[in-house]
This record gives sequence, C-alpha cells and structure tokens, in this order.
Amino acid sequence: MKPWNWLAAVLLLGVPENVGSSSAAAQVCRDADLVLKRGHIVTMDGAGKVVEAMAVRDGKVLATGDDQAIADCVSSRTQVLDLEGRTVLPGLIDVHTHAMEWVKSLVRGEIDAGYPSVHSIAEIMQAVARRAAELPARQWIRGSGWDDAKLAERRYITRHDLDRVAPNHPAYLTHVSGHLAVANSAALKLANISKDTPDPQGGVIERDASGEPTGVLKDTAMGLVETLLPGDPPDINVRAAKLISEKATEVGLTTIHDIFISSEEMRGYQEAHDRGWLNLRVQMSPRIGSIADAEKLAEMGVHTGFGDDRLKFGAAKMFADGGMGARTIAIYPPGVTGEPNNLGVLRWSPADMQKAHLAAAAAGWQLETHAIGDRAIDEVLDSYAAVIHQLGLEDHRFRIVHAGISTPAVQKRLHELNVLVDGNPPFVYWIGSWFLKYGRARVRWSYPARSYIENGIIEAAGSDVPVTPISPWWGIWAAVARQELESGQILAPEERVSVEQALTLYTRNGAYAGFEENSKGALETGKLADFIVVDRDVLSVPVDQIKDVKVLETFVGGKKVYERTAESGK
Repeated sequence: MKPWNWLAAVLLLGVPENVGSSSAAAQVCRDADLVLKRGHIVTMDGAGKVVEAMAVRDGKVLATGDDQAIADCVSSRTQVLDLEGRTVLPGLIDVHTHAMEWVKSLVRGEIDAGYPSVHSIAEIMQAVARRAAELPARQWIRGSGWDDAKLAERRYITRHDLDRVAPNHPAYLTHVSGHLAVANSAALKLANISKDTPDPQGGVIERDASGEPTGVLKDTAMGLVETLLPGDPPDINVRAAKLISEKATEVGLTTIHDIFISSEEMRGYQEAHDRGWLNLRVQMSPRIGSIADAEKLAEMGVHTGFGDDRLKFGAAKMFADGGMGARTIAIYPPGVTGEPNNLGVLRWSPADMQKAHLAAAAAGWQLETHAIGDRAIDEVLDSYAAVIHQLGLEDHRFRIVHAGISTPAVQKRLHELNVLVDGNPPFVYWIGSWFLKYGRARVRWSYPARSYIENGIIEAAGSDVPVTPISPWWGIWAAVARQELESGQILAPEERVSVEQALTLYTRNGAYAGFEENSKGALETGKLADFIVVDRDVLSVPVDQIKDVKVLETFVGGKKVYERTAESGK
C-alpha cells in the first residue's frame, strides 16, 4: 500500500495519469458501441484532462481523445452522439443516502412538513387537520421533514400542537434530521410513554417543566413509537427502488450508497434488479444496532463487495451519537448554547462498540459509523484503532459518517489511522444554522473540506437525503460557496474548495470510498461508461450557477437511462 499522503494527493489534488493519447486510441479502438464527439468531456482523471471524444464498448470506456482519433472507433453499427460542444462528466456518486427511507415516505403519501413546502407550525397543523378529516378515527397520521430552524415559530412541534387538530388519531411527524420526531398524546398513550418512562440508552424523551413528555422523542426514544406504526404493503420496497433509480439518474447520480437499510429493503433492491428496474448502481449498507446485529451479519457468509457492478454490499453502518438538529451529538464541554449541561448522547458503551466493530470487520465488512460530535468521533476512532491493530488490517477504508465537528485534533487522528470521511457539503447551506447552536468556535470546524485536503484525509460526499435534497449540485455548489441558507453568511470561508475539488468528492473519492476506484469515478479506458451530459460547463460558469445545473442525459454502462425533455421539463 502506498503512503497515505501520496494517495491523498492522487485522489484529492490530482496526479497525472496516462489514459492514452489520441494516437494510442487510434491504434486500439475499433467497432465501438457508442461514440461521443465534438464535446467538452471532463474526464476527472486526476490530471485535469478534458477531451473532445470518447468511445464506449461493452459498457466500458474504450478510448478518449480528440475527434480525429476517436473517429477510427466508429463502425457501421456504432451509435454516434454529437455533443455539439456540451459538457460531459463522469456519473456522480453519493456515498451517503437514506434513499429508501426518503422514497417510501413519498410512496406512503406522508404529509410533507418540510421546507420550502411549509414555513410555519401553523401550516403543518392545517395539513394535519386536513388529513384527520379524511381518515377514520384511530388511524395513524404520518408526516416528515419538518425543521424547527426554518419554521416561523423557531421551535419544536409539540404534542399539544397535534392534539388540537388531531385528538382522535395517533400522529407522528419526523424531523428532517431523522434524529427526532413528535408524537401526539394518542400516540404516546399507545406507546405507554408517560412522566415515569425512563429515557432509553442513546435517546431522550423531552419533558416540560413539570416532567410531562412534550411529545418530542430523540434518537433511540423514537423507536418507542415507531414499532407501533402500521406496516407497509408488501411491494413498497421494490416500488421504492424503481422510483429511486428514476429520481437519482435525473440529477446525474449513477451510484448511490443506501445507508442503514433493513433486510426487507435489500430484498426490494434485489427484486428491482431482477426485474430490470434498477437503472442505477447501488451499494447496500446493512444496519448494526446491537452486538447481536453485528454477530448475525458476521454469520451471513457474505461481506462488503459481494454482488455485481449494479448491486452489491457496501459498508456496515452504526450510529455513535445523535444529530445536530436534535441537539444530541456527543461533544466535549462546553455544551450546547443555552444548555450548558447538554453534551449529547452516546449510543454505545466503548466496550460494546468495539465488540460490534470487531465482529463485523473480522468477517470482512468495511465499517462506517455515524459520529458528528468530536466526543463521538473520538470514541469511534478509539474503537477503529483497536480493531485495526487486532486484525492487522491495512487497506481497511473504515469511514466516519459526517465527522461534523472535525477539529484539528480529530483530523490528526483521522490521518494517522487512514480513516475516510463521508462528508456532507450541502449541510453548510441547508442546515448551517444548526451549527450556530454549538458556538462560533465549533462553526470554524463544522463540516470542513479544504483542511481535509491539506491534511491528507480522503473525503467523499453525500446528501444524506432526506436531510438535504438528493441533487448533488447543491453539494458541489455549497463546497465552493459555503453559504448558509437562513442568514446568507459564509461559514468558515477557509474551508472553501475549487469546483474541480468539489467534483472530486462526488467522483474519484466516492469511488475510492466504495473500493471501486478501478471501475468508476473517472472517464478512463477500461472503466465503466457511467457519464452525464449537462447544460453548462461547470468548470467555467459563475459559482452561483452550479446549484442550477440541469442534467440533459444520464448513461449507465453506456446505455441512456435518463433524458431531459422539453415537454416534461425533466
């Protein structure tokens, strides 16, 4: 294994690679399935190479070069796409989605309580009242996506809000962060949650001044109600997988990692694949919520990488702490602004975390662990260090998911242990106001980017959909601009990166995080022909235009899976 600082330079800064000259392409390129010509093809090869033409055969890149050289690849059966100067990029990779969770909420018809659909608690309550009028008494009302930071009232929804409009229906609305929810009194009663109910390990039942539950449940406390929610129709997961393919390819994603999914959701992906509905490459990340889960996973006889180039197992996922929006990330003092004693929650004891990590890693699973607060990150890195040493691992590619408060001390440890970061560039824009709850000193090190490059740490990027929109263009833009939505202020401008570096997070680095750097992440000879045609040259347009990029066509394995049409506007 090459030294880590050299590897970081290759993936993040770009080191020239030989992908073949035009003359070499002419010598080896014959009988292509597809040829692109007269284009602006940004290869993302690490050397900044931009070419006019590309040939594809058997789902892979056959050659790249100038129009004259690639013309020799054309035969009587070759499809030729004249780009007329349009820009082509490698298919983009999102290493952190909750795509199944997000799409199933759409399939269920849950109330959309998120910004910008609604702007106040009053509007959400109107929607709940309408749903209550439509449903028989005692049927569940579900909604998702509300964000107190973007509501006019600037507070959490409570059971009292819900009780006023839906007294005869159990109601449950999840926060956009996924780390808290609100239940009304009917739902709390069904879950036997009262003043005397203790907080579960790793969770919080929020209470008012008299000790009564407010209806807000954080992290593992959410499970007290979620186990009571009505079941889904048996085909929901395969329907969701099909819809995920459509929505992801529309915005230029050709690979996603779907994180912390259940066995039923995995089955949905596999059925969609079998039916030919999966026009997207997916890494499935199974969940580890207990030591028993880790041991069961280890006994399955499969591990990270099992599958094919369309659907495979990725890393095994755990949670170390909570979320910024729930104010449950595990931090060192000082506490949350206005809550000096609130240092967040840890979901695992150090001993149990290490035992779970060890069981999964010993069976061949790559590890990824959600940790946002610096205290949680340290706990995970302690566990990773022990597992790496005990198993004698070298190219482990263990990942910290989010690494939200990534201080210089944290980054030093990430570098020393060769641990990767699943970063979230769009967080800076969409939920940057949450950073401010933790004080200015922490804002400086919240979701950094440039310092990772400078410190030899490999970061890949994810939307964490439904926390932020699935479109990667928000993240690419936010990594360059670092502008926060609510105030418009620039958060930690020192952490801005260039457009090409931002694209690297969604291409080369995303491939590396999934052990796929030899097959994707750049348009190079022999790699998968996953690419997109976009409506502008992203490397030269004004920065503010990047978030508005439209994908004109998406190709997976050289086959068109999406085309934007004037009639549909898509």
